[in-house]
Amino acid sequence: MLKKLSGSVLVLGSRMLDPAEDSVEVDDRISLLFPYNIEIKPPEDENHLVSWKAQLEEDMKKIQFQDNKNHIAEVLAANDLECDDLGSICDADTMVLSNYIDEIVVSAISYHLTNNKDPSTGMGSFLYQLTVCHMD
Repeated sequence: MLKKLSGSVLVLGSRMLDPAEDSVEVDDRISLLFPYNIEIKPPEDENHLVSWKAQLEEDMKKIQFQDNKNHIAEVLAANDLECDDLGSICDADTMVLSNYIDEIVVSAISYHLTNNKDPSTGMGSFLYQLTVCHMD
């Protein structure tokens, strides 16, 4: 597979290591494939450590929210549905919506098919306006 690649390729990967472990055995083939190892260690200064942990948590939340939006978009695209305002959904609603998007899409398509006189009209690319309201 690697022989099929042309040009420069950057591969990023990560793994968490337990600092209590004395040695970590790494497969030689992986070491050959990824010869560079960059260690990221938390700051030793307590003030910087608190800030570093807070930034790490914030970044993890952003990544999770973006992953949820990507999942929603993938499910919609797989069913030939479009949502122009997916970016306007708040992060909390995005998380809930991502968990139930499959059921929502099935219900929407079922509703469309059972409640339209000619359900085949525009089936290839019918558009649903997706609106999610945050309920307290």
